[in-house]
Amino acid sequence: MTDQSNETHAADTNQNDEERMQPPLFYHEPRPVTAESHGDFKMRPANDFTFTQKTNAVPITLPEFVLAARHYPIVFVGKEMVPTVALGLRNDQNVFVDDEGNWERFCYVPAYVRRYPFILLGKPEDERLQLGIDHESNSAHSNASALFEGEKETQVVTDALEICQQFHGAYGATAEFSEMLRDSDLVEERSLAIDLPDGKKIDVGAFASINEQKLREIPDKTFLEWRKKGWLAAMYFHVASLNNWELIMGRLPEAQNSADA
Repeated sequence: MTDQSNETHAADTNQNDEERMQPPLFYHEPRPVTAESHGDFKMRPANDFTFTQKTNAVPITLPEFVLAARHYPIVFVGKEMVPTVALGLRNDQNVFVDDEGNWERFCYVPAYVRRYPFILLGKPEDERLQLGIDHESNSAHSNASALFEGEKETQVVTDALEICQQFHGAYGATAEFSEMLRDSDLVEERSLAIDLPDGKKIDVGAFASINEQKLREIPDKTFLEWRKKGWLAAMYFHVASLNNWELIMGRLPEAQNSADA
């Protein structure tokens, strides 16, 4: 699976020239939101997720595990152990979004997806981060919403700032959790190959997951510390979510065609 670590970090810090040259997942050219630059700019409809159609994985934060585990496999990707949900088996296929950009009804939509095209810009040491937007995301959709009425921000900007701030706060707590996983011996590298109904195989790629046996063997003191931080619950949601690979396989067009035959 694609390493999302740089994308997630850059999305919330945008802290140096190298990272600005490598914008985060979905983003092309994040810029500060201003009436001067975005007076005529329009935001995509909230239920238009066309931009995710060719993405098979997105990062999530710790508070999202409880909801995400109901629908997606949660894995850890890259050296930074970024919590990531699988949305498909092929690199260019999200099986939860249809051709019109509608996300599968009743399935949880990750916050990373919902906040797009907005993002917080700035450095970690800054007291305040600035709201930014992907400058290439201007929407021509009939239901698109304006960012400004004259010089005044609309509710779209207010709501965007709120979700970005929530994501940023959750991202900080998640980074601490990922650091713990990196330093522990709980995780193991895995790879996954899926057999399709037509006899072909899909190589999903490499990712990391928690070894359930090692989790059961952690010392009582560590168990209590992790429980207080909410990490223990997240770990069990992760382990349970790995059963969702079969659900994703069942959403593949090949599997649907086989079932209809």
